[in-house]
Amino acid sequence: MALFTWNDSYSVKVALCDQQHKKLFEIINTLADAMRSGKGNDVVSKTVGELLQYTRTHFQAEEALLRKANFPQLAAHQEMHKKFVNDVEGLVNQAREGKAANSIQVLNLLRDWLVNHIQKTDKQYSECLNAAGIN
Repeated sequence: MALFTWNDSYSVKVALCDQQHKKLFEIINTLADAMRSGKGNDVVSKTVGELLQYTRTHFQAEEALLRKANFPQLAAHQEMHKKFVNDVEGLVNQAREGKAANSIQVLNLLRDWLVNHIQKTDKQYSECLNAAGIN
């Protein structure tokens, strides 16, 4: 059973961004399912690696759209992306040093990103991108 289910409240009204945000839901739900079956810490390193790859790809695509639409808060948005990538890189570095983050720590980071970034911050660009013909 999925911990987070995609619904319209998460949509930023831009198909590419919504599709990529759905991938984050998959990553979170994979970790949550593993935690429910007692295997959360076994999949943390894989999940964190996948998350790092996902964020880099998604943020590049999203920022390209924001530049194309001349989104006025692009610099601030990029800073938020940079902080999230740094947080995830910190988890990857912990894993390399043999101090892997626990599954609850990773799940909390991902949940916070869903609630605070996608539902609040990303929605701020919807109108700008749509007005620029990006749907």
